[in-house]
Amino acid sequence: MERLELYYQAADLIYDICTTLSGAFCFMVWIRPFMADRRRAWYAAAVYFAGMLAGAVVPFYVNVMVMYGVVMLAVFLVMGRMERSYTAQKLFLIITFFCVRWQAWRVVSCISNELYLLKTTLIRSADGMLWFGLYAVQSAFDTVLGSFLMYGAVRCLLWAYGKQREHMNIREFLLLVMPSMSGVFAYGLFRYYNYIYERDSGQSPFNIYGGYDYIILVYSLVCFATILVMTYVFRQWKNEQEGDKQKEVLASQMRDMQSHINEVEQLYRDMRRLRHDMGNHLMTLEQLYGRGDYKEAVRYARTLQQEVQAVSSEVVSGNPVTDVILSGRKKEMEEKGIHFECDFHYPQTGGIDAFDVSIILNNGLSNAIEAMERESAARQEQAERYMTFVSLESRLVKNMFMIELVNSYRGELQIDEASGLPLTSKAGAGHGFGLVNIRHVARKYYGDVEIAKEIREGRSCCVLRVMLQLA
Repeated sequence: MERLELYYQAADLIYDICTTLSGAFCFMVWIRPFMADRRRAWYAAAVYFAGMLAGAVVPFYVNVMVMYGVVMLAVFLVMGRMERSYTAQKLFLIITFFCVRWQAWRVVSCISNELYLLKTTLIRSADGMLWFGLYAVQSAFDTVLGSFLMYGAVRCLLWAYGKQREHMNIREFLLLVMPSMSGVFAYGLFRYYNYIYERDSGQSPFNIYGGYDYIILVYSLVCFATILVMTYVFRQWKNEQEGDKQKEVLASQMRDMQSHINEVEQLYRDMRRLRHDMGNHLMTLEQLYGRGDYKEAVRYARTLQQEVQAVSSEVVSGNPVTDVILSGRKKEMEEKGIHFECDFHYPQTGGIDAFDVSIILNNGLSNAIEAMERESAARQEQAERYMTFVSLESRLVKNMFMIELVNSYRGELQIDEASGLPLTSKAGAGHGFGLVNIRHVARKYYGDVEIAKEIREGRSCCVLRVMLQLA
């Protein structure tokens, strides 16, 4: 008997190691897409494995719910230590996995209980080795089935939730985590009442009430289905929300573009009118000089000069659309006390659409102006003089058209690890899509964007570089 007890203890230890190892692997698969360095997911899985195995080896010294809570906290702290961002998402991932893990092993437990009842009904032998062999086979079957269920559940959730690293507000977090939390609390309640029943009656409710297994089984499946559906609905809602915001931004840009086109058309009409009347103006000047009315000729010439300047664009970039955009932004910055330097030249070859360039210029300059306004407000509160400036230039490097936008910036540039773009500090719908739209245009022309904080002539600056490949 002592030898059989050792066999059972060895089998239990192997079972605990194998199930904990498979759980750690599934946990790694679950969190890996949401880690910037995916190798770090193995470190978090190692912490999970160590904590869960320790809890399985010494179950009589630590309450199982306390042990799970300690392991969850340890994994959360390790993940937070490796990456300090996306805290709410990490917490959601951990809580959801522990709930799914419990559901998978409750299903295995229910099936295992039914198989045990079937064995005791069919087999009447008292051979201890025979029963140990059946126990070992059952343990192996449970390990394989539980691992398969966990892995399948994780894959289903990854399909429903996606593999996007994102920040969650408190409402989004609660919406996603409440189904998992209800499953975790239900697990605790089931364990507590089973313990009370076995302590008072000396028997397990699984062995007395035949339908108890099926109730647990149905509840586990319904709980997982709830988590899966809620996760899927959340992702679809987020996608629709992002799509609506981008449509709103694009609609605003289309309105701006239509306004620019109208301004260009008005500019051309004024130039045609001025060109049509230029002969008459010259004839009038000639007559004034001919009569010796020099003062009136000078006054008339100055009026003509003002009219020519009024119909001329302040910025000449080589394209009427970009001329209007840059002239409008220059006037806006002059009114706000922002120094603007422009050396932008529209590429005459290469097949780049003026509408795409307008998206880059409008979004980039808009972001720069808003940054300058925030900088100026902050410096005024501190009674500190600070010169704000924006610089725009373009150049051709072989077959690449480079746009560089520089603005003074003394804050911290926080880069979103998921998108590679700076985190927006602006609130409200539609904010945060300017740089996304710029990068979308850049990639349309097989290019990309680069954003960095640099020192220019002793001043701290934010630099946006946009690279477009010419045809």
